[in-house]
Amino acid sequence: MTTVRFKPGPASTRAFNLGSLAAALIACVAMGACLWAGVLTLPELVLLSLVVLPPYLLLVACVLGVWLGYSRDARTRGPVRYS
Repeated sequence: MTTVRFKPGPASTRAFNLGSLAAALIACVAMGACLWAGVLTLPELVLLSLVVLPPYLLLVACVLGVWLGYSRDARTRGPVRYS
């Protein structure tokens, strides 16, 4: 029995974009709140945004991509057979 696989459509693209934007906004609001509360100083905030924020956004993009079905590529289709 074969499995039915659907390609991600426009709804998945919108969900990926919205999820990425929401993750970035949540991270910026959290860092701003930490700065406002005095937990972080300005140099620490700059360092955090240069060192921690990019891997965080990459991780969010990877998780959203797998969850929404973007993880399938040409390598997951199986071997190529020439006739």
